[in-house]
Amino acid sequence: MSRISVMLKKLIDKETLSIRGIAKAIGIDHASLSRSLKDGGNPESRTIERILDYLGYDLKFTRRKEVKPGKSKQSKTRR
Repeated sequence: MSRISVMLKKLIDKETLSIRGIAKAIGIDHASLSRSLKDGGNPESRTIERILDYLGYDLKFTRRKEVKPGKSKQSKTRR
C-alpha cells in the first residue's frame, strides 16, 4: 500500500467515517475508492484532494531539514 493510501485510510478511520459514505459525499464510486485505498492501491491526485477537502485537511509540502546524499528515492528518468 502506498504511503498516501495508508495515511488517507488512517485519517478516515480517525474520523470514524465509512469509505462508502465518503465515496458518496465526494461523488466517487465506492468500489473504486475502496480499491484505491487497499493494498497496492494508488489513488489519483484528484481523489486525494477530494478526500482531504471533505475531511477538512489541506495538503502541504515541507522540505526536509536534511537530505543525505545518495539516499534519495527518486525515480528513474523516462525517455
